[in-house]
Amino acid sequence: MTELKIWGRITSLNVRKVVWAARELGVPYERVDAGRQFGVVNTPEYRRLNPNALVPAIEDGGFVLWESNAILFYMAAKRPESGLWPSDLRGQADVLRWLAWESAHWDAESIGMVAFEKVSKGVLGLGAAEPAFIARGEQNFVRFAAVLESHLKGRTWLIGDRLTIADFSIGALVPTAERLGLPLARFSEIRRWYEGLASVPAWRDAIAARNTATAEWFDRRKG
Repeated sequence: MTELKIWGRITSLNVRKVVWAARELGVPYERVDAGRQFGVVNTPEYRRLNPNALVPAIEDGGFVLWESNAILFYMAAKRPESGLWPSDLRGQADVLRWLAWESAHWDAESIGMVAFEKVSKGVLGLGAAEPAFIARGEQNFVRFAAVLESHLKGRTWLIGDRLTIADFSIGALVPTAERLGLPLARFSEIRRWYEGLASVPAWRDAIAARNTATAEWFDRRKG
């Protein structure tokens, strides 16, 4: 694989899971700050890469791809020896199932919904939070966390005993849920599983980079 260019700020959880996967796979990459305080995403140049004006997007030898879960698949499939993308049909279908679940439910209808109302709206100047959407997201978190909790019983990772990109995708939202005050303490299997993820060196490095970037951003705002 040629050196990837990853567009996006490390404080974005969707960027972070792509960086995490790149590090786990040993893929050389260059990350370019874009989004939120860095701008860039609304420029004509970036919109040619991602017409949604969102991060992440990647460039790989002239190939452009956006949507974080698609990027995870692309990187892992190019390194089949890693096992992060299963080689068997049922394993692949299982991973795809959880990637779809993350996008449709874990993010958009629960954790991401609460984060948008409580955090993103204020940062982006989009007006006051809507209590009804916060309540809906909080209720959905409990609902979908119960699904994940039940599935993880007796499993080290989402797909049994093998780490895959499904773990990266879903695990990336757990720290956000914790910061938002969502009731993770109720779900012992999720916390056990996430402790395993947090011990992966590539993930520890990505979290450390996020913490540094976040602290620097707050310092600049205070200044």
